[in-house]
This record gives sequence, C-alpha cells and structure tokens, in this order.
Amino acid sequence: MTPIGLFVRNDIEVPNGLPELKERDMRRHRYVQKWVACTVAVAFCFLSVVVAPVQATLVGTADILAAKHNETARQKVAQFLGRQDVVHYLHALGVDKAEAESRVNAMTADEINMLAAKIDQLPAGGNALGFVAAVAFIAFVTLIITDIIGVTDVFTFIKKR
Repeated sequence: MTPIGLFVRNDIEVPNGLPELKERDMRRHRYVQKWVACTVAVAFCFLSVVVAPVQATLVGTADILAAKHNETARQKVAQFLGRQDVVHYLHALGVDKAEAESRVNAMTADEINMLAAKIDQLPAGGNALGFVAAVAFIAFVTLIITDIIGVTDVFTFIKKR
C-alpha cells in the first residue's frame, strides 16, 4: 500500500498533486510520434523523386555474338599492327606506331570489321601493302575531316570555317 498523498507510477513515486503529468507525457508522446511520422513521410517523398526508375531488358544472343565478333576483329587488327614488317612499313610512310594504334582505336566497329576482313584476305607471308594503304587512306580521310571541322590543324591547305 502507498502512503497517503503518493501514488506509484512506473516504479517511481510521484506526488498525488500532479495528475496532469500523465496527460503531459501522452501529449509529448503524440507530438514525437507526429514529428517522426512527418519526417519519415517527407523522406520517402524525397527518395521517390530522387531515385530514377531502372529498366532492365534481355540481351539477345545476336547482340552478344556481335560484340564478341567486334572485339575479336579489334584484337586481330591490333595484332596485325604489332607485326614488325607492318611497323617498319608504316615508319617508312612516316606514320608512328602509336598514332596508327590511336587511329585504329578511334575507328567504328564497321571500319574495324572491314580491316579485319582485309587481313583475312591477305596471302600468308605476302606483303601487307593493300592493308597498310587502306589504313593510311582512312587515317588521311579522318585527318582531313577533323581539319575541316576545326578539331585539328594538320594540313595548312585546308581553310577553316
């Protein structure tokens, strides 16, 4: 039994003159609940606006095989440019190996596939004059186009816009 004027609340003795303490605690609890609920609602709204939707599609076998074929063609052309006879021939034409490799790396997949097909048509042990001429022609055309656009300034006879 509790002494007169005191009552026990949550194992704490509180004077009998403060019955509004329970109401104050309830109001404070409701206030905190509302504040937390509003904060969580705003956070969810913010995250739903910020996060972009993700789209997933199936990748077909043809796409995978085309990518693999393009990679194989690039490796074939790079391997061909790495041969000593081709490097010497390019050097005789005044083309640096690093510049030729950077031009080949800048080529599209169709151009790479065309060059790889020409490599396959070369006779074994024969000269690579046709291939090197094709690479030099493509590099020359690329330089002319980039000069006309104004990206490079290699040829002085091309007038800029």
